[in-house]
Amino acid sequence: MRVSTKLGAGLAAGALAWGTLTGGAVAGAQPPPQPGQQEEEGHGPGAIEVGPEGAAKAMDRLLSRDEERSRWCRGVVLPANGLNVRTGPGLHYRRVGALEHGTRVWTDWDTIQRRDGYLWVRMSQRRWIADYKLGNGNGKWYVKYFDC
Repeated sequence: MRVSTKLGAGLAAGALAWGTLTGGAVAGAQPPPQPGQQEEEGHGPGAIEVGPEGAAKAMDRLLSRDEERSRWCRGVVLPANGLNVRTGPGLHYRRVGALEHGTRVWTDWDTIQRRDGYLWVRMSQRRWIADYKLGNGNGKWYVKYFDC
């Protein structure tokens, strides 16, 4: 029963993510970063910046995963100029597009991984986003969640 629930949720999220990427929600080309500057996964203003307490809550997601079930969460993309989508959880994975500001997403919080200065979550089998950027005792959310 639990396997079918996870599979059903995964298929639904995959369909939602694919529709989002192919249905015109991909942001336009971003200007290249300045020399020596690493481009951020979330582009432009709009992310929710948090202090130490908010950063601790974000990092707690790494510890509170439940291997028995998916924890699909609904949210909306915050950065004004979009959020990168990659084939895996990290900067070394290929960038396959960007979600526009306001795009609704479903992410599986039980897939959270910490890599390259971000917390990465899976949207579908081969679609990942960085929903949180780590900082020195702070950070910022790229996705505003509604039901998690």
